Amino acid sequence: MTAPHDEVPIDAGVVAALLTEQHPDLAALPVGQRYSGYDMAMFRLGDHLAVRLPRRAASVGSIEAEIRWVRALGARWTFPTQRVVRVGAPGDVYPWPWAVVTWLPGVPAAERPLDVPGGEALGRALAEVHAPVGEDAPYNSEQSVPLASREAGLLTALDAVEAAAPGRGLQLDRALADRTWAEAIAAPVDLPRSWIHADLHPFNLLSDRGRLAGIIDWADIAGGDPATDLGFLWLSLPARGVSAALEAYGGVSAATLARARGTALAMAAGWATWTGADTVGFGWRALGELGVVRAGDGVG
Repeated sequence: MTAPHDEVPIDAGVVAALLTEQHPDLAALPVGQRYSGYDMAMFRLGDHLAVRLPRRAASVGSIEAEIRWVRALGARWTFPTQRVVRVGAPGDVYPWPWAVVTWLPGVPAAERPLDVPGGEALGRALAEVHAPVGEDAPYNSEQSVPLASREAGLLTALDAVEAAAPGRGLQLDRALADRTWAEAIAAPVDLPRSWIHADLHPFNLLSDRGRLAGIIDWADIAGGDPATDLGFLWLSLPARGVSAALEAYGGVSAATLARARGTALAMAAGWATWTGADTVGFGWRALGELGVVRAGDGVG
């Protein structure tokens, strides 16, 4: 997926000017490398901090949600995650809110997948995140929705997966994929609406040699079905790591497991058919961990 262009200039000079204007005690820290996500630009700030800035007007609500909700909810979280330590207002050189957050070491799980102990730590972390929400919790138009609303996109993606699989020496077990989905949308939602990260793909999980080093980028935090976050587990973990994560989470019902597997199927098929080697790679890997793709005839 191609990220949009910045709608306003965002560079190290802009960051330095904002700090000088609003947080002068941080202005002497060196502004380092820029990292760009779909919604946010992030710059290293010294050794232990980073600055997050929306790249476009549509992402302003995301930084506001991080500032409001993650700042409050994160006070009771025990797992490593970015903490909002300063809040920035629109200034002369930049028109939107921004934040200074803690910097976490590690590499994305897209580069170094989590291992079983990493999965256990992730399961425990999600158990902390998935607290019941109030009526004022944000709504995420992609992840707070009923699972059945993903069906049209899933069917299109599965057709593309089925067509592309032989070129990878694989084949899609379409009957198993269809059964996984049917079981998912038939399963009752048996958990209360809770806080969810809502974008827990492998670029938003940090790995330290396979161990969980942090959960980052809370721009999409919202209220939703906890099974949505659990569905992301297959994107970052081997199947036995998923099992370990679910056990550390406290266990789940058969209905929640079915919804999580259905969510994983929809996301994995979508990632596998997007552009970009990283996203395609972990999409196909997740389909394999779900058991719906396997080596094709004649492939060892």
